[in-house]
Amino acid sequence: MVSLPVLYMERSALEGLTERDIKKIIEENEANVKYKQLENYYKGEHDILHYVKKDPAAPNNRLVHDMPKYVTNTATGYFIGKPVTYSSQNDAFLQALQDIFDYNDEQDENAELAKACSICGSCFEMLYMDEDAMIRFVKVDPDHCILIYETGRKEPMAALRFIHSRDREGNPVKKAEFWTSTECWYFVSLHGGPLELTDVAEHYWQDVPFIEYVNNEERLGDFEGILTLVDAYNRVESNTANFFQYNDEAILKVMKIGDVKPQDIRDMKEAGAILLEDGGDIDWLIKEVADTSLENYKKRLREDMHLFSSVPNLNDENFSGNLSGVALGYKLWGLEQICAIKERKFKRGLQRRIELITTMLNLLGGHYDYRDIDMQFRRNKPQNLLESAQIVTTLSGEVSRETRLQTLPIIENVQDELQKLEEEKKAEIACRSRCPAVRHSARKSRRPTRPVPCVWNLFC
Repeated sequence: MVSLPVLYMERSALEGLTERDIKKIIEENEANVKYKQLENYYKGEHDILHYVKKDPAAPNNRLVHDMPKYVTNTATGYFIGKPVTYSSQNDAFLQALQDIFDYNDEQDENAELAKACSICGSCFEMLYMDEDAMIRFVKVDPDHCILIYETGRKEPMAALRFIHSRDREGNPVKKAEFWTSTECWYFVSLHGGPLELTDVAEHYWQDVPFIEYVNNEERLGDFEGILTLVDAYNRVESNTANFFQYNDEAILKVMKIGDVKPQDIRDMKEAGAILLEDGGDIDWLIKEVADTSLENYKKRLREDMHLFSSVPNLNDENFSGNLSGVALGYKLWGLEQICAIKERKFKRGLQRRIELITTMLNLLGGHYDYRDIDMQFRRNKPQNLLESAQIVTTLSGEVSRETRLQTLPIIENVQDELQKLEEEKKAEIACRSRCPAVRHSARKSRRPTRPVPCVWNLFC
């Protein structure tokens, strides 16, 4: 049975863990071959590459069709290709948080987290303070970390992190860290020896500074369920190539042309003519290929891979033409469903990230509440801008400006856009107050008048 990168136990059991217990947990849960296999398939290192035929003289093409990479890249790009946007009524808090995000290149970090979840089904993130006392967060692969949860709860009680490296002489060094909400235990193994506890130190996070991001509740990758189909497709494509290579290098069959030597065959090929005796025949030993059945089988495999991964074939003719938003939505329905699950799970991780950052900001003198931050996910899909603009216009007067702006795909940060609109409005008012035509019109009549278009506005 494949182990998951999480453990569940009672809080009392965690508080009673000893150094020996922690070492045992590390030894039993560190290795997980599942993640190595999934990462290899994403990188194109499939099982077909290690297939050896019984007949060493027969063609042995080993073709890799990297459907796992296509599934992950398409699903990840659709899900989080457009950055997550944040909003808050507390501008100072939002600005402080955005500065930390910019310092950590948060958009790229989110994309890598989403890709790792798509490949392995889950991954982790660690928060720490760098040498400049700045808050940092970094992705941790699922095979380098284990979170320990209290049974029935979502917040981790402890975390184990593994670090593999080498010393100056090239000898292997393994380090392990056991984090609780108050302290960290440091273990080191030199030259392949046993782990030894080297230090126990308190930390300042007031919580376990680790976050788990999951792809779904079962922690399954996006292409994990189609690996057997990928293997079958690789085999049939490789065998097809073997058929054609065999026929290209087919053996010449010669019958009843007397005492023929190899030089005679070469002379006949060069001359382009062959003399046959009565009943003589020359032919090629080739394999017959049932093209129709073979192509139908490969087509079925391709369709099943797209069906069971819920990632459509974007090169299909069904996606050609200028589709409406509704028509495109139906074609992306399956992908939208798995992305809806991704969003709910990913949002929980981002909320915990903001909570940990807020705790540290408050320790540094702030007075913030992480619940004041709202976030919005936007799908990275083809958009009909004219249709979106018409929807925004139709909703005018019925829905707030902020909500309407959120529906426009060309706007990345709604708060920035609202601020720009306010600045433009103030600039226009200031321009009108300086315009002689507007002042003359106001003096000419005491009755309220409609604003006179300001010709200076082109140059203000």
